[in-house]
Amino acid sequence: MVLAILSVVVSLTIGCGSDNGVPGFIPKGNFSLASLSGQYVYTVSGLDFSISSGGVPYRQAGVFTADGNGNITTSTDDFTEGSGISTTSSTGSYKINVDGTGVLNLNSALGSLTFAITMASNSKVYLIEGDSPLNAAGLAEKQDTSALSAAPTGTYAFLFHTIGGTSVGRIGVLTSNNGSLSGLQDINNSGSFSSPSITAGVLNTPSDPTIGRGTGSFTDNTTTHFNYYIVNANNIRFLTSDLGAVGIGRAEKQSGTPALSGSYAFGTSGDTASFLGGVNTVGRFTAGNAAITGGALDTVQDGNNAANAQFTGSFIQNGNGRATATFNFSGGTANEVIWMVSPSRGFMLVNDPNTVEDGTLDLQQSTSFSATSLNGQYAFLNSGFTINGAAFPLDRVGTFIPDGSGKLNLNETASSRKRRQVAFSRDRLISRQVGKQGGFEDHPPGLFRRNRLIGRI
Repeated sequence: MVLAILSVVVSLTIGCGSDNGVPGFIPKGNFSLASLSGQYVYTVSGLDFSISSGGVPYRQAGVFTADGNGNITTSTDDFTEGSGISTTSSTGSYKINVDGTGVLNLNSALGSLTFAITMASNSKVYLIEGDSPLNAAGLAEKQDTSALSAAPTGTYAFLFHTIGGTSVGRIGVLTSNNGSLSGLQDINNSGSFSSPSITAGVLNTPSDPTIGRGTGSFTDNTTTHFNYYIVNANNIRFLTSDLGAVGIGRAEKQSGTPALSGSYAFGTSGDTASFLGGVNTVGRFTAGNAAITGGALDTVQDGNNAANAQFTGSFIQNGNGRATATFNFSGGTANEVIWMVSPSRGFMLVNDPNTVEDGTLDLQQSTSFSATSLNGQYAFLNSGFTINGAAFPLDRVGTFIPDGSGKLNLNETASSRKRRQVAFSRDRLISRQVGKQGGFEDHPPGLFRRNRLIGRI
């Protein structure tokens, strides 16, 4: 799969109407209503434009049950804009196309929510929200219902990103023993870096053992409170419940020897002084014998793109899964902290005074790639913004089908608060309206002429 497409250099375009699509394109796949069946944990990050023209950050998490026949039979939804968590129950419906794209609706006493979705598999679903005046994107993951009745136990690598008076990114390890928490972590608090220990904490037994939803907290210099949601015995998702802050996070149980060794693709994102979500980076490197080699990344910060930046470097590995790395570029250095989940996966936090940026890295499946490596059908999710005098959010979800020769078909749905002009055609740019106020715009398949994509695993 593709880890992320966070920097795209395009000389192309995507068809935005039936007259611009690829002739003869027919969506393919084996998905159906039955593919979405069972209980799913979901997390959503977005902006609410009903309160402020600049958007108020919100976070959302919960559990829904799909019956495999187009119905959402139950849903518990937790929502926060920094004033504590409000909880609603709902039912709903969904539609799934053969390529995994579709729509999911949740209806409660407070109103309805509509998500465009794309299934990566029967257990993973990408989604974006199309309700006015909201813009949001997220992920749903199928639960293991046999693991929901007790608080998780073991040592978990974790990542938590919150926004309040400041932006805070943190990664580390949490050990849960009979509901008690302790751990180690690294924190970037609006550019100020520290590594306070987690001296106390708790994972309370799930208040509703049928959906694996509970409450908890941990204490370092301050105390962070949260709801947690069990995906399975190895995976937990978090939603901040503190006043004055919004945030989501994840924890994954450590396994094997959690050390940095091999070739990794990585993707990080976060906040700048100018924009929430103002920085996105994707890249790869090889780690071995304390050296970083073969590094390359693409990054976009506040709308400014740096493509295919080459780097080497070094790293120091600790026995608990923590590594510190230095990336050396021709124009300077970048410092990273990494906490490994396993030899093949980890969390990354950028030690930078100007950004709060965190994400994941995954072991690449091969040591060499070519155009033929990118061949098949992939689900994708993009969440970001456009800058044209002002910043406006733009979220995309769908499928793309590369043919192994450098071309691909793209079938996407986009959501944006702002109607904007985007130029798309098969051979050259033309004017086309995409993105609708508080709604979705479907983009039929088109043709990518050239796409710089780093970060294949």
